[in-house]
Amino acid sequence: MQYKIGIIGAGNMGEALIRGLLHSKRVRPNEIIASRRNAKKLAGYRRQYRIHTTSSNSEIMESAENIILAIKPQNIDLLLPEIKKSLKKNHLILSIAAGIDTGKLKKGLKNHNAIVRVMPNLPALVDLGISGIYCTPKVSSRQRRLAHQIFEAVGKTVEVPNEKWLDAITGLSGTGPAYLFAMIEALISAGKKVGLPESLSKHLTLETILGAAQMALQSDEAPEKLRARVTSKKGTTWAAMKVFKKRKFWKLIEEAVGAATKRAKELRGKK
Repeated sequence: MQYKIGIIGAGNMGEALIRGLLHSKRVRPNEIIASRRNAKKLAGYRRQYRIHTTSSNSEIMESAENIILAIKPQNIDLLLPEIKKSLKKNHLILSIAAGIDTGKLKKGLKNHNAIVRVMPNLPALVDLGISGIYCTPKVSSRQRRLAHQIFEAVGKTVEVPNEKWLDAITGLSGTGPAYLFAMIEALISAGKKVGLPESLSKHLTLETILGAAQMALQSDEAPEKLRARVTSKKGTTWAAMKVFKKRKFWKLIEEAVGAATKRAKELRGKK
Protein backbone atom coordinates (compact mmCIF):
# COMPACT_ATOMS: atom_id res chain seq x y z
CA MET A 1 0.00 0.00 0.00
CA GLN A 2 1.23 3.47 -0.86
CA TYR A 3 -0.30 5.62 1.87
CA LYS A 4 -0.26 5.31 5.66
CA ILE A 5 -3.48 7.31 6.25
CA GLY A 6 -6.57 7.52 4.07
CA ILE A 7 -9.35 9.96 5.01
CA ILE A 8 -12.77 9.44 3.49
CA GLY A 9 -14.93 12.56 3.77
CA ALA A 10 -12.28 15.14 4.63
CA GLY A 11 -14.50 17.96 5.90
CA ASN A 12 -13.72 20.11 8.96
CA MET A 13 -12.60 17.26 11.19
CA GLY A 14 -10.79 15.49 8.38
CA GLU A 15 -8.86 18.64 7.54
CA ALA A 16 -8.04 19.16 11.22
CA LEU A 17 -6.55 15.66 11.30
CA ILE A 18 -4.53 16.33 8.15
CA ARG A 19 -3.15 19.55 9.59
CA GLY A 20 -2.48 18.03 13.01
CA LEU A 21 -0.77 14.92 11.66
CA LEU A 22 1.50 16.97 9.43
CA HIS A 23 2.29 19.54 12.11
CA SER A 24 3.16 16.79 14.60
CA LYS A 25 5.33 15.13 11.93
CA ARG A 26 3.65 11.79 12.63
CA VAL A 27 3.27 11.37 8.87
CA ARG A 28 4.62 13.09 5.78
CA PRO A 29 2.38 14.69 3.13
CA ASN A 30 3.06 11.86 0.68
CA GLU A 31 1.69 9.37 3.23
CA ILE A 32 -1.84 10.88 3.29
CA ILE A 33 -4.64 10.53 0.76
CA ALA A 34 -8.05 12.17 1.26
CA SER A 35 -11.41 12.30 -0.47
CA ARG A 36 -14.52 14.48 -0.36
CA ARG A 37 -17.24 15.57 -2.75
CA ASN A 38 -16.09 19.19 -3.10
CA ALA A 39 -13.43 19.25 -5.84
CA LYS A 40 -12.48 22.85 -5.05
CA LYS A 41 -11.75 21.94 -1.43
CA LEU A 42 -9.65 18.97 -2.55
CA ALA A 43 -7.61 21.24 -4.81
CA GLY A 44 -7.05 23.52 -1.82
CA TYR A 45 -5.80 20.58 0.25
CA ARG A 46 -3.33 19.66 -2.47
CA ARG A 47 -1.96 23.20 -2.60
CA GLN A 48 -1.88 23.84 1.14
CA TYR A 49 -0.86 20.45 2.55
CA ARG A 50 0.76 18.77 -0.50
CA ILE A 51 -1.19 15.57 0.17
CA HIS A 52 -2.77 13.38 -2.49
CA THR A 53 -6.52 13.74 -3.01
CA THR A 54 -9.11 11.82 -4.95
CA SER A 55 -12.85 11.77 -5.59
CA SER A 56 -12.77 7.97 -5.42
CA ASN A 57 -13.27 6.30 -2.05
CA SER A 58 -12.29 3.01 -3.69
CA GLU A 59 -8.89 4.46 -4.56
CA ILE A 60 -8.35 5.27 -0.90
CA MET A 61 -9.26 1.73 0.10
CA GLU A 62 -6.89 0.31 -2.50
CA SER A 63 -3.95 2.51 -1.61
CA ALA A 64 -4.07 3.25 2.15
CA GLU A 65 -3.58 0.98 5.15
CA ASN A 66 -5.43 2.95 7.85
CA ILE A 67 -8.81 4.37 6.85
CA ILE A 68 -10.56 7.20 8.71
CA LEU A 69 -14.29 7.43 8.01
CA ALA A 70 -14.86 11.15 8.59
CA ILE A 71 -18.36 11.24 7.17
CA LYS A 72 -21.75 12.25 8.51
CA PRO A 73 -23.64 9.37 10.15
CA GLN A 74 -26.56 9.67 7.76
CA ASN A 75 -24.20 8.79 4.88
CA ILE A 76 -22.82 5.58 6.39
CA ASP A 77 -25.35 3.27 4.70
CA LEU A 78 -24.25 4.54 1.30
CA LEU A 79 -20.54 4.35 2.06
CA LEU A 80 -20.18 0.87 3.56
CA PRO A 81 -21.37 -1.08 0.47
CA GLU A 82 -19.03 1.04 -1.64
CA ILE A 83 -15.85 0.49 0.36
CA LYS A 84 -16.36 -3.13 1.43
CA LYS A 85 -15.55 -4.24 -2.12
CA SER A 86 -11.97 -3.05 -1.61
CA LEU A 87 -11.62 -3.99 2.05
CA LYS A 88 -8.43 -5.89 2.93
CA LYS A 89 -7.64 -7.97 6.01
CA ASN A 90 -4.90 -5.58 7.18
CA HIS A 91 -7.07 -2.46 6.95
CA LEU A 92 -7.62 -0.55 10.20
CA ILE A 93 -10.98 1.24 10.04
CA LEU A 94 -11.39 4.28 12.29
CA SER A 95 -14.87 5.82 12.30
CA ILE A 96 -15.83 9.22 13.71
CA ALA A 97 -19.44 9.00 12.51
CA ALA A 98 -21.50 9.97 15.58
CA GLY A 99 -23.83 7.27 16.87
CA ILE A 100 -22.72 4.56 14.44
CA ASP A 101 -21.60 1.61 16.54
CA THR A 102 -18.99 -1.00 15.67
CA GLY A 103 -21.67 -3.66 15.28
CA LYS A 104 -23.18 -1.76 12.36
CA LEU A 105 -19.75 -1.09 10.89
CA LYS A 106 -18.71 -4.72 11.21
CA LYS A 107 -21.94 -5.94 9.63
CA GLY A 108 -21.51 -3.55 6.70
CA LEU A 109 -17.84 -4.47 6.23
CA LYS A 110 -17.94 -8.26 5.88
CA ASN A 111 -17.36 -8.88 9.62
CA HIS A 112 -14.05 -7.02 9.49
CA ASN A 113 -12.26 -7.24 12.85
CA ALA A 114 -9.98 -4.20 13.06
CA ILE A 115 -12.49 -1.42 13.75
CA VAL A 116 -12.03 1.59 16.03
CA ARG A 117 -14.80 4.02 16.92
CA VAL A 118 -13.79 7.55 17.87
CA MET A 119 -15.76 10.49 19.26
CA PRO A 120 -13.67 13.66 18.79
CA ASN A 121 -14.89 17.21 19.31
CA LEU A 122 -14.66 20.56 17.54
CA PRO A 123 -11.66 22.01 19.44
CA ALA A 124 -9.62 19.51 17.43
CA LEU A 125 -9.67 22.31 14.84
CA VAL A 126 -7.24 24.21 17.09
CA ASP A 127 -5.42 21.09 18.39
CA LEU A 128 -7.29 21.19 21.71
CA GLY A 129 -9.75 18.38 21.12
CA ILE A 130 -10.59 15.47 23.38
CA SER A 131 -11.40 12.15 21.71
CA GLY A 132 -12.96 9.06 23.24
CA ILE A 133 -11.58 5.93 21.57
CA TYR A 134 -13.13 2.45 21.63
CA CYS A 135 -11.27 -0.45 20.01
CA THR A 136 -12.95 -3.73 19.14
CA PRO A 137 -11.35 -6.83 20.74
CA LYS A 138 -9.44 -7.91 17.62
CA VAL A 139 -7.65 -4.55 17.21
CA SER A 140 -3.95 -5.21 17.80
CA SER A 141 -1.87 -3.29 20.35
CA ARG A 142 0.00 -1.65 17.47
CA GLN A 143 -3.24 -0.53 15.86
CA ARG A 144 -4.53 0.71 19.21
CA ARG A 145 -1.43 2.84 19.71
CA LEU A 146 -1.75 4.19 16.19
CA ALA A 147 -5.40 5.17 16.76
CA HIS A 148 -4.41 7.19 19.80
CA GLN A 149 -1.42 8.75 18.01
CA ILE A 150 -3.61 9.91 15.14
CA PHE A 151 -6.06 11.73 17.40
CA GLU A 152 -3.37 12.96 19.80
CA ALA A 153 -2.23 15.03 16.82
CA VAL A 154 -5.30 17.24 17.42
CA GLY A 155 -5.54 17.13 21.21
CA LYS A 156 -5.90 14.45 23.87
CA THR A 157 -7.46 11.00 23.90
CA VAL A 158 -9.14 8.73 26.43
CA GLU A 159 -9.49 4.96 26.14
CA VAL A 160 -13.14 3.89 26.39
CA PRO A 161 -13.48 0.27 27.64
CA ASN A 162 -17.25 0.11 27.10
CA GLU A 163 -18.64 1.09 23.71
CA LYS A 164 -22.00 2.00 25.26
CA TRP A 165 -20.28 4.96 26.90
CA LEU A 166 -19.62 6.55 23.52
CA ASP A 167 -23.21 7.73 23.18
CA ALA A 168 -22.84 9.57 26.49
CA ILE A 169 -19.45 10.92 25.40
CA THR A 170 -21.13 12.17 22.24
CA GLY A 171 -23.73 13.97 24.37
CA LEU A 172 -21.13 15.40 26.77
CA SER A 173 -17.83 16.25 25.08
CA GLY A 174 -18.76 15.65 21.46
CA THR A 175 -21.64 18.13 21.62
CA GLY A 176 -20.18 20.02 24.58
CA PRO A 177 -18.46 22.83 22.66
CA ALA A 178 -21.89 23.96 21.42
CA TYR A 179 -23.12 24.28 25.01
CA LEU A 180 -20.17 26.52 25.83
CA PHE A 181 -20.53 28.55 22.64
CA ALA A 182 -24.15 29.15 23.63
CA MET A 183 -22.99 30.20 27.10
CA ILE A 184 -20.43 32.55 25.56
CA GLU A 185 -23.09 34.00 23.28
CA ALA A 186 -25.42 34.57 26.25
CA LEU A 187 -22.71 36.15 28.43
CA ILE A 188 -21.65 38.56 25.69
CA SER A 189 -25.28 39.58 25.18
CA ALA A 190 -25.77 39.98 28.93
CA GLY A 191 -22.67 42.15 29.16
CA LYS A 192 -24.05 44.42 26.45
CA LYS A 193 -27.39 44.69 28.24
CA VAL A 194 -25.74 45.87 31.45
CA GLY A 195 -23.87 48.59 29.56
CA LEU A 196 -20.62 47.19 28.17
CA PRO A 197 -19.42 47.65 24.58
CA GLU A 198 -19.68 44.39 22.64
CA SER A 199 -15.93 44.08 22.05
CA LEU A 200 -15.17 44.48 25.76
CA SER A 201 -17.97 42.11 26.75
CA LYS A 202 -16.60 39.48 24.36
CA HIS A 203 -13.03 39.89 25.58
CA LEU A 204 -14.03 39.61 29.24
CA THR A 205 -16.26 36.60 28.54
CA LEU A 206 -13.66 34.60 26.63
CA GLU A 207 -10.85 35.30 29.09
CA THR A 208 -13.12 34.44 32.03
CA ILE A 209 -14.09 31.09 30.53
CA LEU A 210 -10.50 30.30 29.59
CA GLY A 211 -9.28 31.20 33.07
CA ALA A 212 -12.03 29.22 34.81
CA ALA A 213 -11.29 26.14 32.69
CA GLN A 214 -7.57 26.35 33.43
CA MET A 215 -8.27 26.82 37.12
CA ALA A 216 -10.54 23.76 37.18
CA LEU A 217 -7.92 21.71 35.31
CA GLN A 218 -5.12 22.69 37.69
CA SER A 219 -7.08 22.43 40.94
CA ASP A 220 -7.63 19.30 43.01
CA GLU A 221 -10.90 20.77 44.26
CA ALA A 222 -14.26 19.76 42.80
CA PRO A 223 -16.02 22.38 40.62
CA GLU A 224 -18.73 22.93 43.25
CA LYS A 225 -16.04 23.82 45.81
CA LEU A 226 -14.40 26.23 43.39
CA ARG A 227 -17.80 27.82 42.82
CA ALA A 228 -18.33 28.07 46.59
CA ARG A 229 -15.00 29.87 46.94
CA VAL A 230 -16.26 32.79 44.86
CA THR A 231 -19.76 32.79 46.33
CA SER A 232 -19.82 35.08 49.35
CA LYS A 233 -23.06 35.12 51.30
CA LYS A 234 -25.31 37.90 50.05
CA GLY A 235 -22.64 38.83 47.48
CA THR A 236 -22.82 39.26 43.72
CA THR A 237 -22.12 35.60 42.87
CA TRP A 238 -24.69 34.55 45.47
CA ALA A 239 -27.26 36.71 43.67
CA ALA A 240 -26.38 35.13 40.32
CA MET A 241 -26.52 31.58 41.70
CA LYS A 242 -29.99 32.25 43.11
CA VAL A 243 -31.16 32.90 39.55
CA PHE A 244 -29.41 29.75 38.30
CA LYS A 245 -31.11 27.65 40.97
CA LYS A 246 -34.50 29.23 40.39
CA ARG A 247 -34.24 28.59 36.64
CA LYS A 248 -32.93 25.03 37.25
CA PHE A 249 -29.71 25.67 35.34
CA TRP A 250 -28.13 22.32 36.28
CA LYS A 251 -31.27 20.44 35.29
CA LEU A 252 -31.31 22.23 31.94
CA ILE A 253 -27.74 21.14 31.19
CA GLU A 254 -28.57 17.55 32.19
CA GLU A 255 -31.54 17.57 29.84
CA ALA A 256 -29.43 18.95 26.98
CA VAL A 257 -26.75 16.27 27.41
CA GLY A 258 -29.48 13.64 27.69
CA ALA A 259 -31.13 14.83 24.48
CA ALA A 260 -27.83 14.73 22.59
CA THR A 261 -27.08 11.24 23.95
CA LYS A 262 -30.53 10.05 22.89
CA ARG A 263 -30.02 11.49 19.43
CA ALA A 264 -26.70 9.65 19.09
CA LYS A 265 -28.62 6.41 19.64
CA GLU A 266 -31.34 7.43 17.19
CA LEU A 267 -28.75 8.01 14.46
CA ARG A 268 -28.24 4.26 14.21
CA GLY A 269 -31.93 3.45 14.67
CA LYS A 270 -31.63 2.37 18.31
CA LYS A 271 -34.51 3.37 20.56
